[in-house]
Amino acid sequence: MNINEIRQLAGWIRDAGLTVLELKRPGFELLIRRRVPACTHASPPDVQAAAEQPQAAACVIAADNPGIFVSSHPDEKNSYVKPGDSVAAGQLLGLLRIGRLYLPVRSNQAGRVVRFLAAEHERVGYGQPLIELEE
Repeated sequence: MNINEIRQLAGWIRDAGLTVLELKRPGFELLIRRRVPACTHASPPDVQAAAEQPQAAACVIAADNPGIFVSSHPDEKNSYVKPGDSVAAGQLLGLLRIGRLYLPVRSNQAGRVVRFLAAEHERVGYGQPLIELEE
């Protein structure tokens, strides 16, 4: 595989909205990772309602991996956060369970939790919105 083919693969990854591509062949392995912003700004679902009631800018925290969303570790009694809580950048908001592994879902900015977009124990896909924050 030459550099032009690798560039073409990287372009396809970008166009498809993927962040990782891994190819394995005998005697050859290629791993391409693409950085994407962790926060996507949500647009209001109803333009007329948004015009009637001004809202603070919203930030949607999305799943970095497919898995099962949980709001706390099974050994802990309470959720890490609940709607209305203020959070700091990097704060733990929940977990994605993949088999026996728990991956953290963290806030990428300070704000206030508006609502959970994924239900407790919901199977989520890559990039699926999990939590809405208000700046």
